[in-house]
Amino acid sequence: MGLIMIHAPVPWSTSGYGQQCAIWAQKLREMGHEVVISAFWGLSGCVIQWNGITVLPGFGGAYCSPSLQQHAKHASPDLVVHLGDARMLDPAVLQQLPVAHWLPGDCRPMSMADRNVLEASGGQIIAMSRFGQARFKAAGFTGATYVPHGISFETFKPAEDKEALRAGRGMDPDAFVVGVNAANNDALRKAAPEMMLAFAKFHASHPDAILALHTGVHQDGGQDLEAVAENLGITDRCMVVKQYQYTAGLITPGDMADWYGCIDVLCAATYAEGFGLPIVEAMACGRPVITTACSSMEELNPDGLQVMGEPFWNGVHQGWWVRPSVKELVAAFEEAYEKRGDVDAVKLRESVAEYEVGNVAEKHMGPVVNTLLEHFAARKAAAA
Repeated sequence: MGLIMIHAPVPWSTSGYGQQCAIWAQKLREMGHEVVISAFWGLSGCVIQWNGITVLPGFGGAYCSPSLQQHAKHASPDLVVHLGDARMLDPAVLQQLPVAHWLPGDCRPMSMADRNVLEASGGQIIAMSRFGQARFKAAGFTGATYVPHGISFETFKPAEDKEALRAGRGMDPDAFVVGVNAANNDALRKAAPEMMLAFAKFHASHPDAILALHTGVHQDGGQDLEAVAENLGITDRCMVVKQYQYTAGLITPGDMADWYGCIDVLCAATYAEGFGLPIVEAMACGRPVITTACSSMEELNPDGLQVMGEPFWNGVHQGWWVRPSVKELVAAFEEAYEKRGDVDAVKLRESVAEYEVGNVAEKHMGPVVNTLLEHFAARKAAAA
């Protein structure tokens, strides 16, 4: 057993990485490890105890590389797990740490920006998806291991009463609801304008349709979704999550399970995904999902509705994404509409059982962490 430092968003945030930080901090402690969290988003100026785990504040640029460096000197962890893009961190800091990057790989080939930092700094790679693992190995990181994200099947499960959930939100019980659960802090990745344009075209022949948006409407770096809706003439057909609760992190995983229970299909056809938590959450709740046929989305939703698109060069990552086809999105909405009465919720749930957190902990997280601890212990002994 060892002391593990997780460098991630605060575990009580609504971000996907924050949720994973929360799950794995507690799981690792159940495995017998001591855990401390180094926050790179969501906490500054003080130390907080969260469920018996110390959360240290973030400061400085480069995804709080300065605070990570100082926290590591203070705590002397046996293993540092960074949850997020490697390209955001300072390679000079990483060289000093026993670090493993739980890395989203969403480009084909591997993001050159991530690759440059990893080659300059060393460190181990934990891939979130088989797609990412294959890209990392093709780039020369042959030791890349695999640990997918995990979700609680106790929380994410089919709704017992969809009609009651809708009634509590003032939704038409007979409406066809397309859900979108995606961060809006990147103007491209989550393809919000493409999804909204496709919905507008679909709504023209399906006036009962509603677009449920679980996202920030106005966020730094993202699109002005209010302006997009006004331009498309669908403002009155959009149901948007309460922005204060969303921004303040007041929405629980249970709230999200209820939200999935209200929709008929989740549209998660983005440009690229390192993993794609909403896809698995929706399917665990018995809801079908529309995804783009690229990156990790193909392995999460192999039998679901998939749309094709055009290659898109990401100049930041220096790798290729796929821009989803609006025409194919409209066709996918049509197919989901026609089949909404034939959804097999049990089959959908079973198809993502491998991502249940207990399964991931036993098959992947536990063995990988033990191997990494042995690796860094041997490296430390050799350097002594």
